[in-house]
Order: sequence, then structure tokens, then C-alpha cells
Amino acid sequence: MSAPQSPYARLSDDEIAALADLVDLIDERTDVPVSLEGLDGFVTALTCSPRAIPPEEYFPVLFDRDDGLDAIFEDEADMARFLALFERRRNEIARALAAPIEDLTDPRALSPLIMDWNGLLAELPPAEAGRLKAAGIPYAQLWAAGFLLVVEHWEADWNLPVDSKDEAFVDEVLDPFYVLAAPLDELSPEERAIRREDHVALAVWGAYELREFWLDRGQAPRA
Repeated sequence: MSAPQSPYARLSDDEIAALADLVDLIDERTDVPVSLEGLDGFVTALTCSPRAIPPEEYFPVLFDRDDGLDAIFEDEADMARFLALFERRRNEIARALAAPIEDLTDPRALSPLIMDWNGLLAELPPAEAGRLKAAGIPYAQLWAAGFLLVVEHWEADWNLPVDSKDEAFVDEVLDPFYVLAAPLDELSPEERAIRREDHVALAVWGAYELREFWLDRGQAPRA
């Protein structure tokens, strides 16, 4: 039996796949869609929020139920595995956002767990791939929606004086997340003209800026 991983160890590809499987299990047992991509956006927002939000507060929001994780997982080992992988990913995101990077190609930079839909579609039978493609989930939409779930649920924490320079700054930093989360037919021609990967890059930089902004105000979770 292998030794337990440190809570600060990076997730391997196999462990990311295991976390995705556990999230799929949660998705089957909850009333709202849950995905690894959306969870990753949610955790990213927790890491650059105005205050540290405890698990007993954020899990009921993430899974839209307040009866506890033990009511979702029938197997205690599955729940323990999920919590361990979740915590390691949360620590990984916190370290990435605390790193003094100058370029998103830096190996220390935040790398969101965004689904490679084109790769997935290529591996599926044509009929199933067609159904998924028709569903039309744009690149990084779930990640951005997960991030904004935190912003909007804890809106009171994010509120700033109306018409202040700080409010305008936060709104501007959040704008790429709203662009990514919006239905494609609601985007302006200018927004559609920018590659979604570039909107993602702006959003990732925005996560860094938000963390620094709240820290400068004496707030925000610390790595």
C-alpha cells in the first residue's frame, strides 16, 4: 500500500481523473449539474475571495444541498478520497495564485482544469459526439460559471461603495468571467471576435489581480 500523499502535493493526471470520476458520482446524486471544470472555477474563486469561506459554508452552495457530503457518498472511502483530492487541488490553486509570476507559461502559474471538448468529441462514437456537440458547451463556460457562483452567492462580501474606483476595477476584472459564462448568442461581435483562450487568459490574470486587491485591503484567504 502506497504512503498517503501530502496535502500539498500536486495532483497527477491519474489523480485528476480520479477526482473527475468522484465529481461525476456527485453529479449523479445531486439536483444540479456538477463538473470537474465547474468545481475548479469555484475553488479558484474561493482562493481569491474577500474572505476565507469554510467548507461547511461552501459545500452546501457547490452541491446545492445542506445534508452533508456523507449523504451524497454511500462509501466513506470515496468521500475521504474526494476530500483529500479536493483539498490538494485547493492548495495547488492557492500556491499558483500566490506565486510571483510574469507569464502564464510559467510552470508555477494557475492552469485551470478546463475540459478539452474537441479531444473528448474525437474519442466518442459519432452519434454520442454529435449529441454533445449539439449541446453546445463552449470552451471554459463551466469554469467561469463555477467562479461566478462564488461571486454571486457571496455578493455581500464583494460589494464595494457604489461608483467607487475600486468597484469599477473589480467589475472590469470580472468581465472576462461573465463573457466566458454567457451563452454565445448573447456576446457582442467584439467579444466573439476574441478567442475564448484569450478570454481565459484574461480571467486567469484577473484571479491574480483579485487576490492581490483583497490582500491589499487586509482581506482574502492566504496561501
